[in-house]
Amino acid sequence: MADGMFAAALIALTSVPAFLLARSFRHDRPRMATVLRLVGLAMLAGALGLAWAGGDRTRTLAVAVAMALAVNGLAVAVLVDVIRRRRGGT
Repeated sequence: MADGMFAAALIALTSVPAFLLARSFRHDRPRMATVLRLVGLAMLAGALGLAWAGGDRTRTLAVAVAMALAVNGLAVAVLVDVIRRRRGGT
């Protein structure tokens, strides 16, 4: 398996916990579940992008930066949700 495909498969596989967590939060915390689903989708999109890049360094870098920005931006949304819940907000 080519290096690009291995990385794409690995990232796709590591998106599974985000979907499982989203499923467990769907009734109690629907906003958190939605954000976690988006994290999983961003990771899957990144995996598809890496497969598309096919080892081209420029494309791989562009996909990696876009995926990092998307996943980390969504992680900030998760943190904001957790902080709001702890402070008693909705």
